Amino acid sequence: MILSNNSLKYIGAIALLLAAAACTKFVDVPLPINQIPNAAAFADDGKAQSSMRGIYAATQNGFGNGPFSGGLTTLLGLSSDEFTKATYSADEQLFFDNNLSASTGPVSSAIWAPMYASLYMINNLYENVEKSKGVSAKIKDELMGEAKFLRALHNFYLVNLYDSLPLAVSSNYQVNALLPRTAPEKAWELINSDLTFAIEKMNTAYTERGYRYRANRYAAYALMARTQLYQQNWIKAEENASNVINAGPYRLENLDSTFNIRSREAILQLANAGTNLYALEAGKTTGGGAVATYRLSSYTKDAFEPNDLRWTKWVKIGTDGFAGHGKYKVFSNTNPLLTAEATNILRLGEQYLIRAEARAMQDNLTGAIADVDSIRARAGLPLISNTNPGISKENLLLAIEKERQTELFGELGHRWLDVKRRGLADVIFGARKPKWRKEAALFPIPFYDRQNNPYLGQNPGYE
Repeated sequence: MILSNNSLKYIGAIALLLAAAACTKFVDVPLPINQIPNAAAFADDGKAQSSMRGIYAATQNGFGNGPFSGGLTTLLGLSSDEFTKATYSADEQLFFDNNLSASTGPVSSAIWAPMYASLYMINNLYENVEKSKGVSAKIKDELMGEAKFLRALHNFYLVNLYDSLPLAVSSNYQVNALLPRTAPEKAWELINSDLTFAIEKMNTAYTERGYRYRANRYAAYALMARTQLYQQNWIKAEENASNVINAGPYRLENLDSTFNIRSREAILQLANAGTNLYALEAGKTTGGGAVATYRLSSYTKDAFEPNDLRWTKWVKIGTDGFAGHGKYKVFSNTNPLLTAEATNILRLGEQYLIRAEARAMQDNLTGAIADVDSIRARAGLPLISNTNPGISKENLLLAIEKERQTELFGELGHRWLDVKRRGLADVIFGARKPKWRKEAALFPIPFYDRQNNPYLGQNPGYE
């Protein structure tokens, strides 16, 4: 079974799907899945939209902002060469030491189980919106496109963390219970197909004016740009990134405003619970105390050039003298004059770096330099076009890699994924992580899920 009996507690009835958007955790639901009153939940536009809002609230659990210990940013930051801590919990120590086992708690509770719970709800919404007679054609297209975007987003992380996946494309729990793992190529095909559908169906506008808490067509373009980069389809990566960069609503923000809820750089953010001013991720990564919860490793610190404004604006120097994650500034609701912040799932800075890499790989070094310089200009750094206009392709790619490290640190595991997609995990992590082993590049399939589904199999090194 994809979700163990223990994992099923995360699945709520869509009709009641976190109807209070402020709710940040799932509840046990006594009804078995096959008795969920779906018809009532998708009877009209308003109810279907409410169900979709519930899915976004649930998505916080899979992306590490909910009640679980850790999440994508923290656990992948520890697994890579990005973060350290003064003290580690037992589970954190396993991630830092790259010494996971199939029974390591957060492997299931912080990533696998909540992501598959969200996939169940996404598929359920798609199926019921498609057949609903009360949902208008326009809203139906939007919601179906949005559902496939969200499915692609979840599968992107799952295939990168676990490789071969059970691909859940329906809400039929009897089928899902015994799905075998499928080659990663099939997962990428599904991601590409889902994003193509989303781009076709979704609008360019956001659902709520002034906020970017629901995906639109540009979010689908942005995720497609990333997925095409990972598949080394440089032409498509550049094309999709350009669709976002050239769009009217987006521009690089100043460093103080990048993570604000009104940030013009944001392409997709996760809404905060209730009326909270602070992003739930803020407490996990930065913490509101005198010292940062997560320290930057020496390798992360060394990637910053002198006078990089990101060091000044995005790094927190604690009273203990250690540099830590400091992208978030708001940690409570006590000062209503503060500008609220939100977790960025997709933002424009990444799109410039995607396009820079795609252009460099196509030998368009002038265009690649221009994109990197857009990021460097905001950081107050000398422009490559001035200091080294004849830079070689190899050195430019190294410069782009460095910019990704300093621009995207502490954001949903970019560093872990970047090193892996370049095939450098053994080289980089092997040299920097004392207990590294090559099998650690993939996470283990959770023990309890394999007990319930004999077709899951296990990743090498975790049998």
